[in-house]
Amino acid sequence: MLFEDNASLGRREQKKLETRRAIRNAGLDLALENGLESLTVELIAHTAGVSPRTFFNYFASKEDALVTEAAEGANQVRTLLLERPADESPMRALHYAIINSNYYGSVPPDRDRLLARQRLTQENPSLMAHQLGKISIAERTIAVAVAERMDTDIDQDLVPELLAATAVSIIRVAMRHWVAEGDRPLHELIDMAFEQFEGMDLFNDHTVGVTS
Repeated sequence: MLFEDNASLGRREQKKLETRRAIRNAGLDLALENGLESLTVELIAHTAGVSPRTFFNYFASKEDALVTEAAEGANQVRTLLLERPADESPMRALHYAIINSNYYGSVPPDRDRLLARQRLTQENPSLMAHQLGKISIAERTIAVAVAERMDTDIDQDLVPELLAATAVSIIRVAMRHWVAEGDRPLHELIDMAFEQFEGMDLFNDHTVGVTS
């Protein structure tokens, strides 16, 4: 869930992962201490013990290093989704693929740091805009996987994109509540949100302004 698992990586991959994590941690610590406005790529690189050139081997900008890495989560969900039983409905398969992924379904090793990253993002419009762009790409990845699972053409059938957009919105709502409350695991909130969504009659529940 929103963190990297290096248990099965080789030495070179572990080194790259450690460098990536050092850059992200340096960026977050500096942004929390000094503010986003004073943060520069050069300062992040110096604090992480790498060159600016190395920084750009991993991230396109300081904002890129600060927001969550939604593409990783989407790729995990895609793999798990395509492995779900064929007789599951697409939305239920998405539900289980998401909460069973390492990215969304596990307890993070540094929950406080992850919460701080999410709060920083939500408090800064520039970071939120950057994160929404990454989420949009992740949503497309999931939609393509849904279309593959349904054996349908994503350019002709609206359903895969509708389902992916719904699933991603559920994650975002659960994450906002997690950041605000901070006392329940994110994967529990995601699971609860999916279950509540499944029980809703969206066209009939919460009727307003109707008289008998």
